[in-house]
Amino acid sequence: MLEETKEIQAKLEHYRDMLGHLDVTDSNKQWIGELIDQLHQLEEENKRLKKTILRISAKHNPRMSTKLKDALYE
Repeated sequence: MLEETKEIQAKLEHYRDMLGHLDVTDSNKQWIGELIDQLHQLEEENKRLKKTILRISAKHNPRMSTKLKDALYE
C-alpha cells in the first residue's frame, strides 16, 4: 500500500510539472491545478479509509497466536 501511495504521489508531482509546460490560458492552468489538488486530497482520504477498514476488520477478527490456539485445542 505504501509503494502504491508513493507511485501516485510521484504521478501527481509529474502532472504538476507538466502543467507548468502546457501552453494553455492561466484560467485553464488554475483549473487543472485544482483538479490535481483534488486528486491528492482524494488519495489521502482513500489511504485513511483503508487504514480504518483494516483496523475495524482486525477488531472483528482478532488473531490468536499459534501457541495459544494449539493449547486451546489440546
